[in-house]
Amino acid sequence: MTQSPYPHDPYSSPQSETSQPAGSQQPAFSSPQSAQQAPRAAGGSSDQAPDQPAPGTAGVYDGPLSGEPINRSDSRLWAMLSQLAVGLGHVVSWGFLGWVGPLIIFLIYKDRDRFVRYHSAEALNGAIAVLIAQVVLTVVITILTVITLGLGSFLFPLVGIPALLQLIFAIIGAVKANQGEYWNYPLNLRFVK
Repeated sequence: MTQSPYPHDPYSSPQSETSQPAGSQQPAFSSPQSAQQAPRAAGGSSDQAPDQPAPGTAGVYDGPLSGEPINRSDSRLWAMLSQLAVGLGHVVSWGFLGWVGPLIIFLIYKDRDRFVRYHSAEALNGAIAVLIAQVVLTVVITILTVITLGLGSFLFPLVGIPALLQLIFAIIGAVKANQGEYWNYPLNLRFVK
Protein backbone atom coordinates (compact mmCIF):
# COMPACT_ATOMS: atom_id res chain seq x y z
CA MET A 1 0.00 0.00 0.00
CA THR A 2 1.38 3.39 -1.02
CA GLN A 3 1.69 5.96 1.73
CA SER A 4 -0.59 8.96 1.72
CA PRO A 5 0.94 12.28 0.59
CA TYR A 6 -0.59 13.76 3.77
CA PRO A 7 0.43 11.46 6.63
CA HIS A 8 -1.29 13.58 9.30
CA ASP A 9 -4.63 13.70 7.53
CA PRO A 10 -6.78 10.76 8.71
CA TYR A 11 -9.13 11.10 5.73
CA SER A 12 -6.63 11.26 2.93
CA SER A 13 -6.60 8.32 0.59
CA PRO A 14 -3.53 6.54 -0.74
CA GLN A 15 -2.20 7.56 -4.14
CA SER A 16 -2.47 4.16 -5.75
CA GLU A 17 -5.48 1.85 -5.48
CA THR A 18 -3.81 -1.07 -7.24
CA SER A 19 -1.42 -1.77 -4.41
CA GLN A 20 -4.16 -2.36 -1.81
CA PRO A 21 -4.85 -5.84 -0.53
CA ALA A 22 -7.93 -7.49 -2.03
CA GLY A 23 -9.99 -7.50 1.17
CA SER A 24 -9.32 -3.94 2.32
CA GLN A 25 -11.77 -1.14 1.73
CA GLN A 26 -10.84 2.37 0.78
CA PRO A 27 -13.03 5.22 2.11
CA ALA A 28 -15.62 6.33 -0.43
CA PHE A 29 -14.93 9.97 0.35
CA SER A 30 -12.06 12.25 1.13
CA SER A 31 -12.12 15.21 3.45
CA PRO A 32 -12.47 18.74 2.16
CA GLN A 33 -9.10 19.46 3.76
CA SER A 34 -7.29 16.93 1.61
CA ALA A 35 -9.07 18.23 -1.49
CA GLN A 36 -7.94 21.75 -0.64
CA GLN A 37 -4.38 20.70 0.09
CA ALA A 38 -3.89 18.72 -3.10
CA PRO A 39 -3.74 21.69 -5.51
CA ARG A 40 -1.33 23.47 -3.19
CA ALA A 41 0.98 20.50 -3.07
CA ALA A 42 0.90 20.13 -6.84
CA GLY A 43 1.79 23.78 -7.33
CA GLY A 44 -1.59 24.76 -8.79
CA SER A 45 -4.17 26.83 -7.04
CA SER A 46 -7.36 25.98 -8.87
CA ASP A 47 -9.28 25.78 -5.58
CA GLN A 48 -7.77 28.85 -3.96
CA ALA A 49 -8.92 32.43 -4.30
CA PRO A 50 -6.97 34.64 -6.66
CA ASP A 51 -4.18 36.03 -4.52
CA GLN A 52 -2.75 38.61 -6.90
CA PRO A 53 -4.86 41.48 -8.21
CA ALA A 54 -4.22 43.31 -11.44
CA PRO A 55 -1.32 45.78 -11.23
CA GLY A 56 -2.42 49.21 -10.09
CA THR A 57 -5.45 48.02 -8.12
CA ALA A 58 -5.83 50.48 -5.26
CA GLY A 59 -6.55 49.37 -1.70
CA VAL A 60 -5.05 45.87 -1.81
CA TYR A 61 -3.33 44.72 1.36
CA ASP A 62 0.08 43.36 0.36
CA GLY A 63 1.29 42.16 3.75
CA PRO A 64 1.39 38.56 4.97
CA LEU A 65 -1.77 36.73 5.98
CA SER A 66 -1.45 34.76 9.20
CA GLY A 67 -4.79 32.92 9.38
CA GLU A 68 -5.88 29.63 7.92
CA PRO A 69 -6.66 30.12 4.21
CA ILE A 70 -10.11 29.42 2.82
CA ASN A 71 -11.00 27.80 -0.50
CA ARG A 72 -11.90 29.75 -3.61
CA SER A 73 -15.64 29.24 -3.49
CA ASP A 74 -15.81 30.37 0.15
CA SER A 75 -13.61 33.33 -0.70
CA ARG A 76 -15.94 34.41 -3.49
CA LEU A 77 -18.99 33.85 -1.30
CA TRP A 78 -17.74 35.97 1.60
CA ALA A 79 -16.45 38.70 -0.70
CA MET A 80 -19.86 38.82 -2.39
CA LEU A 81 -21.70 38.80 0.95
CA SER A 82 -19.57 41.69 2.22
CA GLN A 83 -20.71 43.74 -0.76
CA LEU A 84 -24.36 42.67 -0.40
CA ALA A 85 -24.32 43.43 3.34
CA VAL A 86 -23.87 47.09 2.40
CA GLY A 87 -27.08 46.98 0.39
CA LEU A 88 -28.93 45.33 3.26
CA GLY A 89 -27.65 47.98 5.66
CA HIS A 90 -28.76 50.73 3.30
CA VAL A 91 -32.23 49.25 2.87
CA VAL A 92 -32.68 48.78 6.63
CA SER A 93 -31.36 52.18 7.71
CA TRP A 94 -31.36 54.42 4.61
CA GLY A 95 -27.57 54.30 4.43
CA PHE A 96 -26.59 54.79 8.04
CA LEU A 97 -25.84 51.13 8.94
CA GLY A 98 -24.27 49.97 5.69
CA TRP A 99 -20.89 49.64 7.41
CA VAL A 100 -21.89 46.94 9.96
CA GLY A 101 -21.91 43.86 7.68
CA PRO A 102 -18.64 44.61 5.87
CA LEU A 103 -16.95 45.40 9.19
CA ILE A 104 -17.93 42.04 10.67
CA ILE A 105 -16.73 40.14 7.58
CA PHE A 106 -13.53 42.21 7.46
CA LEU A 107 -12.71 41.43 11.10
CA ILE A 108 -13.34 37.70 10.63
CA TYR A 109 -11.47 37.20 7.32
CA LYS A 110 -8.82 39.96 7.24
CA ASP A 111 -6.02 37.55 8.17
CA ARG A 112 -7.31 34.57 6.22
CA ASP A 113 -7.97 35.67 2.66
CA ARG A 114 -6.68 38.63 0.64
CA PHE A 115 -9.66 38.61 -1.75
CA VAL A 116 -12.28 38.75 1.02
CA ARG A 117 -10.21 41.35 2.84
CA TYR A 118 -10.09 43.52 -0.26
CA HIS A 119 -13.82 43.36 -1.02
CA SER A 120 -14.92 43.80 2.59
CA ALA A 121 -12.50 46.75 3.02
CA GLU A 122 -13.75 48.30 -0.22
CA ALA A 123 -17.38 47.94 0.91
CA LEU A 124 -16.53 49.18 4.41
CA ASN A 125 -14.67 52.21 3.07
CA GLY A 126 -17.59 53.03 0.80
CA ALA A 127 -20.08 52.70 3.65
CA ILE A 128 -17.98 54.97 5.90
CA ALA A 129 -17.73 57.53 3.09
CA VAL A 130 -21.50 57.38 2.61
CA LEU A 131 -22.09 57.87 6.32
CA ILE A 132 -19.79 60.92 6.35
CA ALA A 133 -21.43 62.33 3.21
CA GLN A 134 -24.92 61.85 4.64
CA VAL A 135 -24.06 63.53 7.94
CA VAL A 136 -22.47 66.48 6.12
CA LEU A 137 -25.42 66.79 3.74
CA THR A 138 -27.88 66.62 6.63
CA VAL A 139 -26.07 69.37 8.54
CA VAL A 140 -25.72 71.60 5.47
CA ILE A 141 -29.35 71.16 4.39
CA THR A 142 -30.56 71.73 7.96
CA ILE A 143 -28.60 74.97 8.19
CA LEU A 144 -29.90 76.00 4.76
CA THR A 145 -33.45 75.16 5.82
CA VAL A 146 -33.15 77.27 8.98
CA ILE A 147 -31.62 80.20 7.08
CA THR A 148 -34.32 80.12 4.38
CA LEU A 149 -37.12 79.73 6.96
CA GLY A 150 -38.07 76.25 5.76
CA LEU A 151 -37.75 76.69 2.02
CA GLY A 152 -34.63 74.52 1.88
CA SER A 153 -36.44 71.52 3.35
CA PHE A 154 -37.23 70.17 -0.12
CA LEU A 155 -33.49 69.36 -0.41
CA PHE A 156 -33.60 66.64 2.29
CA PRO A 157 -34.14 63.80 -0.23
CA LEU A 158 -30.62 64.58 -1.50
CA VAL A 159 -29.28 62.98 1.68
CA GLY A 160 -30.15 59.56 0.21
CA ILE A 161 -28.15 60.02 -3.01
CA PRO A 162 -24.79 58.81 -1.56
CA ALA A 163 -26.49 55.67 -0.23
CA LEU A 164 -28.14 55.07 -3.59
CA LEU A 165 -24.81 55.42 -5.39
CA GLN A 166 -23.11 53.02 -3.04
CA LEU A 167 -25.98 50.56 -3.35
CA ILE A 168 -25.33 50.52 -7.10
CA PHE A 169 -21.57 50.14 -6.52
CA ALA A 170 -22.19 47.35 -3.99
CA ILE A 171 -24.29 45.39 -6.49
CA ILE A 172 -21.59 45.75 -9.14
CA GLY A 173 -18.97 44.80 -6.52
CA ALA A 174 -20.96 41.71 -5.53
CA VAL A 175 -21.14 40.57 -9.15
CA LYS A 176 -17.40 41.17 -9.60
CA ALA A 177 -16.62 39.34 -6.34
CA ASN A 178 -18.72 36.38 -7.46
CA GLN A 179 -16.71 36.32 -10.70
CA GLY A 180 -13.45 36.35 -8.72
CA GLU A 181 -12.39 39.83 -9.81
CA TYR A 182 -10.86 42.68 -7.85
CA TRP A 183 -12.92 45.82 -8.48
CA ASN A 184 -12.50 49.36 -7.12
CA TYR A 185 -15.43 51.64 -6.40
CA PRO A 186 -15.23 54.63 -8.77
CA LEU A 187 -15.59 57.02 -5.80
CA ASN A 188 -14.18 55.85 -2.48
CA LEU A 189 -12.16 57.00 0.52
CA ARG A 190 -9.60 54.45 1.68
CA PHE A 191 -9.72 54.40 5.48
CA VAL A 192 -9.26 50.62 5.82
CA LYS A 193 -6.82 48.59 3.75
